[in-house]
Amino acid sequence: MAASWFQTPRRRAGKKAGGVAPAGMQERPVQRGAIRLLAMHRIEAVHVPNGTHLAGDKLARVKQMAALRKDGLRPGFPDLILFGPRPLQIGFVEVKREIGNGLSEDQEGWRDDLIAWGFPWAMIRQPEEALDVVRGWGWIR
Repeated sequence: MAASWFQTPRRRAGKKAGGVAPAGMQERPVQRGAIRLLAMHRIEAVHVPNGTHLAGDKLARVKQMAALRKDGLRPGFPDLILFGPRPLQIGFVEVKREIGNGLSEDQEGWRDDLIAWGFPWAMIRQPEEALDVVRGWGWIR
């Protein structure tokens, strides 16, 4: 049985499972599990939906992307902003699937900038790593 913080997402009716996914947890369940675990320690996690799937033909997608950039979309920005239980505890977490991809060039840029500006930053591949991260930052015991 899965841990209480992990809930397997239900497949939508009528949708066929596409291709073969790599073994291990995908990004969404890692992120949702991390958010639940952090909440148990009074740490608020806010998701920043910066990756998006655009609809329409190529021209429509270009126009949508231009509008999103004007609205503040910044490629590579971390998936989660964490707010700790004490004032001014703000950190950033990039969530990746359990097995597979690494950081993009844009994500590396944000990582380097955030750390240079004095913010804690981390990448996780499993929900439990979120607790290790904030423990390392001194936010919890």
